[in-house]
Amino acid sequence: MAASPDCLADDSNWEEVRFINSYSVFMGYLSMAIKGLGFLVLTWTTVVLLGGFVSMLDNKDFWCLTFITLVQTAGIFDVNLNEKLGYMKNAFSGFIMAIFWGVVGEEPSWETIFAFLCRSLLACILMLVQVVVLAMILGPLAIIYVLGIFMSGVISLWRLVEHDYGGNSDGETSNLAPAMNTLYYLALLQGVLFCYRFMLGRVGKRLSWVAATGEEVQAVLYNYLHETRSGCEKDPAFAKGRNLTTYAVDKISSNSPVDCISGVKILYAAISVVDSTCNPRKITGQRMLMEHLFLCASSSRCALQKLLETLGSRYDTERRHQAATIVDRIALFINLEQFPCGIQHISSLIGTFKQYNSPAGELGKDYQKLLLQGLSILQNLATDENNCRVMSDTRDLVSKIMAPVTSDLLDHTGDDHGTWYKVVSESMELMNQLTLAQGETGTKLRREISNCAGAIGTLWRIISCKRCKEWLQGRAIWILTRLYIDNIGISRSSDSELLEKENSCGGEDFVRMLVNIFTHHNEYSSFVRECAGEALSKICFLGRISDATIIIQTRDDVVDSLAQVLLHEGKKTRRQAAAAEILKYLCTHYTKDDEYLGKLKKATLKVIGKMLCPRVETHNGRDIESQCDDTQESNEPEKKEDEGFQVDALSKMSLNLLLSLLSLCGTVYDTKLIIDLSTWLDPSSFLNKLEEILVEESYSATGNLSLYKATAKMVISMLKCNGGGFLRREDFGSLIDTLSSASEDMLDLDYSMICSSASSSESRSKLNRRTLMSLVREAKELHAMVPSTSSSG
Repeated sequence: MAASPDCLADDSNWEEVRFINSYSVFMGYLSMAIKGLGFLVLTWTTVVLLGGFVSMLDNKDFWCLTFITLVQTAGIFDVNLNEKLGYMKNAFSGFIMAIFWGVVGEEPSWETIFAFLCRSLLACILMLVQVVVLAMILGPLAIIYVLGIFMSGVISLWRLVEHDYGGNSDGETSNLAPAMNTLYYLALLQGVLFCYRFMLGRVGKRLSWVAATGEEVQAVLYNYLHETRSGCEKDPAFAKGRNLTTYAVDKISSNSPVDCISGVKILYAAISVVDSTCNPRKITGQRMLMEHLFLCASSSRCALQKLLETLGSRYDTERRHQAATIVDRIALFINLEQFPCGIQHISSLIGTFKQYNSPAGELGKDYQKLLLQGLSILQNLATDENNCRVMSDTRDLVSKIMAPVTSDLLDHTGDDHGTWYKVVSESMELMNQLTLAQGETGTKLRREISNCAGAIGTLWRIISCKRCKEWLQGRAIWILTRLYIDNIGISRSSDSELLEKENSCGGEDFVRMLVNIFTHHNEYSSFVRECAGEALSKICFLGRISDATIIIQTRDDVVDSLAQVLLHEGKKTRRQAAAAEILKYLCTHYTKDDEYLGKLKKATLKVIGKMLCPRVETHNGRDIESQCDDTQESNEPEKKEDEGFQVDALSKMSLNLLLSLLSLCGTVYDTKLIIDLSTWLDPSSFLNKLEEILVEESYSATGNLSLYKATAKMVISMLKCNGGGFLRREDFGSLIDTLSSASEDMLDLDYSMICSSASSSESRSKLNRRTLMSLVREAKELHAMVPSTSSSG
């Protein structure tokens, strides 16, 4: 496998691996030094033997040189002599066993038991003879292979101490002593380096064991040390870009099933060690490296395919768990279309749900672990649309995913829902992910989920369950919301009625439930109420008159409750924004002239009054709400404390809340809900404050663009509604100039945002598919039509 980028390798290493790599590189250079000295020693022995000095050598030096030459010839091309010793051991064992079975033959029957015993005795004798012969032959050879360089150094030291090899006279023999000294010094230095390397090897093994924690990690580090050191002894550059992750992936991609399993084990151990450091940089670096090796390297397809196969049921639970942990780390970037059988191996982790139940009804820990890992992997895969399509086309996979929810396990457990709670929550998280899928794939998945009455019934019960965590209740709300919205689309396209009460998604009952959750302050948590409000806002976005009717007629005080959420819930901006969105859509789509419309006018005008005239509770003896009454009674108003947000508070609002309020204000003007604003409306302070916000506040670039567009749309609505002449031309001039200047500066961003949102109908609607410049142009045209003599009355 190609080496990984150094930056990734460095990030994924930890101290023990860096030590092993550095140690192996040093050992590699030390081995090269020993090998280089071997070449020099062999060269000098050749010079001595072929340079005419043979006749001048006494017997001791002649045999010493002969032995040194033999040692150098044996080890010069392979310093790691232990490998040779291992080959000898294997050859010896294989030869002995071959003799035994060759003589004994097959298993005897009862009739030939005596002959079998005789052959066995003969085989033992032959084996004993062969052991003696081989020991006499291979024994000395093994000693030479293992300790030859050391013995060469000892001999050289002895000859240097004795120093009786002549060469003291003049003439040809005068060069003998320097030549012998050089040869023996080189052999002695080689022997010293060999001893140093031998001792360093023992110390390195001990340090690798001491540095690790846990027997499994120790074994992994030991094997990694052995292979890395062996590679560096042949090539010191072998350790570059190498760590436990690359080492493991190399083994996984090998053709040996044993190496593949070993690679999975090693990589799992590497993940465990890095996770134990709790160092985000190391964890991220290792994940990036794994992605590179499995998804980008040349042999990645083979390695990943084998890793996915390890998830299959033919492997033991421990290996499947280890492989699942690895796959989960890189699942976000896996394309299942490249691995046709990959989804089958992954889905085997969640299996048939009944197989995970023991006779006692408790979930086995091992199976639970695999089940949770399988659901987690599928969640990561489901973030890709192509993977969702593969999952939707896989037979019975969606049913397996929903099985924990369909089985209604939560109703049969303790106060905290016990072991099953985590399983059900992961199943619901995956269901939530699948309902987000787009196109035909999303429709198919949502329809399959919607048609599972058992799963839908459990989701309903979870929302009202007092023992379920708020996060799970929120997930249930969003799953049901998407199914409800999807059924609306099916109903429109097929003219079939799928929204009846008995429908799996609940129909009208579901909308009423969301209204009750959102508007009841004490029965549900803040998070669940936020989810319900945002879900209602999502449903309202579709613009169905029937949904508006259901919402406003759920209770007599619904619109008052929405106004209370918007005005009196402090800094709960998500709920306030949702309330503003719901009121806006009710103003647009509820058209019946009845008591509910009157209540809607009162509630909406109270909100708008707080925005435009925040400190004016009454005017001319009438409060804002009474202006919507049919009666003309003029009662003295009660003295009230100033409530809700004020103009000065606009600059402290979140962007989403401010956008929602501006949109609501514009909708109120568009729908002509305002009766007679000339008696109390003075928008100048509101428009001035809004201009200050546009100039001073700094949101993100897209946030600023959205705020400018929302302001421009509201200005257009106000100018269109100025039939009574209650608006002053000068109130809008400065604000429109500010919008005009921004439209020129943001034109490029505006175009790019419109193009990027082309695939989303919701985004197109929010941006209205119009640039800020076109909105400003329309506002200028309307502004020019306002007479300069207009007054506020």
